[in-house]
Amino acid sequence: MSSTPTSHLLELQVLTQVVLQHQEKNDIRGSIPYLAKIAQIIDNQRIVKPTDDIDASQSTYDSQIRELNKLKADAHSQLADAYFKTANHVQCEASLTWSVKIWERLIKQDKTTKTTANDDIKPLLLNAYDQLKECYEALGKPSMAKHMETRKAKLLDQK
Repeated sequence: MSSTPTSHLLELQVLTQVVLQHQEKNDIRGSIPYLAKIAQIIDNQRIVKPTDDIDASQSTYDSQIRELNKLKADAHSQLADAYFKTANHVQCEASLTWSVKIWERLIKQDKTTKTTANDDIKPLLLNAYDQLKECYEALGKPSMAKHMETRKAKLLDQK
């Protein structure tokens, strides 16, 4: 992310270290505020769109947007996982739903551009569907849990 201020990169590094320290001590609950701050910082990042019409600039911009979206989805997924491990299923659902939307959008973009740049996303999305299913079951939402099974089956059937 070439447009990320150095101060944000430093802050992300420090926050990541704090998260790792909490998780090494099995203090998942203690890592949640730091994971949330990481997600917030990444969510607020912007990529500057090129002003000229050069294809290389547009390609670089598209690639940067794709990578930023992957980072956003991953940050929210990590936050959702922490919520899940602490049985905070409502917050888990919110964070994981956001990740799923981003990953689905990236996969859809791959289909329209006929690229396989996001083959690494499919396993993450499948795992998210499983975790959302468990989350919905814990929240007493069996129809939503079934919906996650359907979405997972549909993704598995895609080539």
